[in-house]
Amino acid sequence: MNFSILKKGGKKHYAYQHILFWLISIVLFIVVLFYLRGDFNLYTIDFRLASSILMTVILLAVSVYINLLLLIPVFFNRRKFLLFSALELCNIILFILLNFFASYLFEGGNHPNILSEVIAEFILVLLFLIVSTLLKVMRDSITLQDVELRMKEVEKQKVEAELKALKSQVNPHFFFNTLNSLYSLSLDKSDKAPELILKLSDLMRYVIYESNDNMVAVGKQMEFLESFIYLERLRSPEFLRIDFIVHGKQYELKVAPLLLIAFIENAFKHGSKDKSLFPYIEIDLDLSGTDKIGFTVENTIDPGYISAKQGGVGLVNVKKQLELLYPGKHTLTIHQTQTRYRVELTLFLT
Repeated sequence: MNFSILKKGGKKHYAYQHILFWLISIVLFIVVLFYLRGDFNLYTIDFRLASSILMTVILLAVSVYINLLLLIPVFFNRRKFLLFSALELCNIILFILLNFFASYLFEGGNHPNILSEVIAEFILVLLFLIVSTLLKVMRDSITLQDVELRMKEVEKQKVEAELKALKSQVNPHFFFNTLNSLYSLSLDKSDKAPELILKLSDLMRYVIYESNDNMVAVGKQMEFLESFIYLERLRSPEFLRIDFIVHGKQYELKVAPLLLIAFIENAFKHGSKDKSLFPYIEIDLDLSGTDKIGFTVENTIDPGYISAKQGGVGLVNVKKQLELLYPGKHTLTIHQTQTRYRVELTLFLT
């Protein structure tokens, strides 16, 4: 018997809802008496009849609240339907008996047709029980929806907070590695240092302006990867073979920013630089589909390389981001042999 438009006001409005319900019920009850009893009108209402009507409403309230506060939460909600039905029937019979004796006392035992009186009282209490139950179910449903919405909002805020925390770790980690490269070149007084600074400014522009969006076009991400790979080429030995291959031209596909860079960083950082092993780094970006993105990084490693100890903060964070951003919509596979390390990632966009 709760009206959802008043629900948000707390206990005070909750009480108003019940008062409003019973006021409407009394009015409707009197209107029904006008139609069912031809001898009934406002002028014939005396103290005894008014007391009888009031007692009927009170007994209806008792039956309704027994149903709402006891039978529904204790039996119906716990799926004890047989026991609920039996007790509900007892609740109805109790109302009929009490109301019958109340009417007998207040109206002086005037019951011309007991059977019709019992049937009328049965229909009356049953109607109130059905209506009040339906209103309670509606209110509980609305409350449950509100709770679910609040939980989803809290979960969304939690995910956003976690992603911001991860990004705050990824960005300094990325720039730390790049500045290390610049530092190495400056120590060698390399002519490549100015070019590295220029490329670094391009990367910073992407990180500052583009990575704040939840999703960016994969074409933008591809340009970012190309710039990063270019920087790594400058400080890598010439015998290191570096290949970046792109299949397809679905550049408009959206992907989370700074998601793929950690795998490439890992390949350059932990990949073998031993000339005798003919070291290489192969990066493959598959943009041929419209509903998924494929990404593969493969590199040579030194014998005895243990990925679990040397993965670093970058790979740990990107795995967390994948779990948050693509739950159930990604596959990440890592293959490792004595001389090869391969990462395969597929993002499902639908």
